[in-house]
Amino acid sequence: PLAEKMVLFWHGHLCSALGKVHDHRLMFDQNQLFRSHGLGSFGSLMQAVSIQPAMLLYLDNAANTAHSPNENFAREVKELFMLGVGNYTEDDVRAAARAWTGHGLTEVGDTMVYAFHSGEHDHEPKTFMGVTRNWNGPEIIDHLLTVEPHRTRVARFVARELWAFLAYPEPDPAVVDSVATRFRDSGYDITALKRAILLHPEYRSARARNALVRSPIEFAVAAMRHTGLPASETNLWTLRNMGQQPYDPPNVAGWGQNNYWISAPATWAKATFASQVRWRAQDLTPLLENTAALSPQAAADTALAQFGIETPSTVTRNALTDYVASVRDHHNAANGWIGWSERSGLLYLPLLTPEFQLA
Repeated sequence: PLAEKMVLFWHGHLCSALGKVHDHRLMFDQNQLFRSHGLGSFGSLMQAVSIQPAMLLYLDNAANTAHSPNENFAREVKELFMLGVGNYTEDDVRAAARAWTGHGLTEVGDTMVYAFHSGEHDHEPKTFMGVTRNWNGPEIIDHLLTVEPHRTRVARFVARELWAFLAYPEPDPAVVDSVATRFRDSGYDITALKRAILLHPEYRSARARNALVRSPIEFAVAAMRHTGLPASETNLWTLRNMGQQPYDPPNVAGWGQNNYWISAPATWAKATFASQVRWRAQDLTPLLENTAALSPQAAADTALAQFGIETPSTVTRNALTDYVASVRDHHNAANGWIGWSERSGLLYLPLLTPEFQLA
């Protein structure tokens, strides 16, 4: 699960999108790269994703030549991937774009693979971050990771982004400094950064508890984990209507957080997904089969616990308890209908509680 969580993080951080790449295989390969490198060396990950075909197509470096430099990839490496706004100049972007010329694609069979085209590379001296030499693209990444003040800025930027993804947005500078120092001093080992975050006292603070609205992918995965349903038995196409289509982030900045996921259409889409989960779980799994023998409050607590909601609010608990009581008031327990109807609701309503929307 930790590795897959990192695949989702890198998918939104080192972002490419199917809407421009137009090849599911290349997007799958990029996710496989995140799977194999996502907990290893950040430097190795950056070098690998820089020449991965989906990235080369998405940020136009496949068309970046000495005669027609394209700045898209060179800019985003600094602005969104490694440094953040304000830590480079436009001259640095232009120099980096020239350094990355010639790093493109070639066709092999029915797909595209990385190739360095020396004839399309700018072999002239360039001045990047105050250093003049005949820079080549991969050397740009190495420089940012080894020379101060850039290496500390990279560590802080990536640490802040991952903290926001795992704990809560806008962490205090002292928290960022603490985990970023571990990250930098480990040689940019992503597992070391993740360990520093997960073991930090602030990660278990009241501020971090339920501080994130689950993205649609996280919401769907949580529903499947708590019911035991496989992906093949759930309506994952609904993810698009919830606002998060795998392989297709909205732009190079990736997906947002918290309020980004809250809207009326997304809520209706979640309800549609939850209903599908409810019917498939009722058909395929033995979950909550015996709640009819419990008191309404105990039945509600059992259902909430099934979905990992151990400390529901009074409002949530009372609403689910009232639901169970109302079902029992309107149906005859003797013919078995009450058990079926009650179970249906108890497999559906916990998925739509405020508590299940949060992580």
